[in-house]
Amino acid sequence: MSSAAKRAGVFVGVLVLAVVVGSLAYGVGGQSAPATNDADASAFNTGDSVAEVPDESGELTMSEDAEGQVVVIDTTYSSSVTPETVTPMANTLTENGAEVRFSSGGSGFGLNSTLSEADAYILIGASRTIPESDIAGMQAFTDAGGRVVLLNEPQGGSTVSLGGLLGSAAAGSPNPLLPLTNEYGLSYDNGYLYNMGDNSNNYRNVYATPSGDSSLTEGVDRVVLHESVGVNGGQAALTATEGTTQSTTRRSETYPVLTRTGNLVAVGDSSIMDQEWLYRADNEVLVGNLLDFLVSGDKSPEDAPGSSGFGGRPGTGTGDTGTGTGSVGGSDETTPTPIAP
Repeated sequence: MSSAAKRAGVFVGVLVLAVVVGSLAYGVGGQSAPATNDADASAFNTGDSVAEVPDESGELTMSEDAEGQVVVIDTTYSSSVTPETVTPMANTLTENGAEVRFSSGGSGFGLNSTLSEADAYILIGASRTIPESDIAGMQAFTDAGGRVVLLNEPQGGSTVSLGGLLGSAAAGSPNPLLPLTNEYGLSYDNGYLYNMGDNSNNYRNVYATPSGDSSLTEGVDRVVLHESVGVNGGQAALTATEGTTQSTTRRSETYPVLTRTGNLVAVGDSSIMDQEWLYRADNEVLVGNLLDFLVSGDKSPEDAPGSSGFGGRPGTGTGDTGTGTGSVGGSDETTPTPIAP
């Protein structure tokens, strides 16, 4: 065979091979790609995992006339709430006639002197233990008809590690409010509550709903609590929703988060007074009810110990009152003007 014939044979062979390969490629690639809407994309459907965003609206109001009532707000035990962050609450009290004072954390005779002139006291936070003299003063205060609201927060809440699932570093320590709450038959749990299924955008933002009828929860459908702790004893008025778990025990139970005993109300979350959380869900309704509770007491001047009593040290106190510039003795306290919104 001549070289020309060989080259012609090779050309024909390559052409035939190209036709065969092309046909095979057409056979494979000729099938149209499946339509996007035909794909089984259930794994990408996140509709069930999108958290429900609670409503953030409303207005903080009160029903009770607070004229002539003196309300002391103490934020010195809190690691997150300050006098500035509770401005809406202070302004609402003032607009309804109350006189608002801030405690700067004075203990012994200083706090007792403050309470002797007050009708209601709000203690926010639990960063340290309350002195025995102050506990005795608060007991005398509530026995005389004064109203107290305690708002707790997890110990070392800002230092929770490992995603928070192991609790705070101080979770094993007794709650600093325990000596006080024991006197009222109450106790706060350690750790914090979380809910992996029913929460407000974070498992540590749990929902709570009313437990029966109570003026404290009137008009409340549900509230959002941030790093709340459970409260034991008293008459429960608010309970965390089903599936809520205690961080220290990993047990899911029905946890009360707001209870009342006599003239004292204990709440498991201090954040609800903070304007960042105040308007979540029905939080502002709950806070308004708490303010009504505070100013609706009937403190008896005859039964209330004087400024030199209340379990403190008569005439020798070293505490202070007001916004950090008040003095001892109860007669020349500084009464700060609530901060403008």
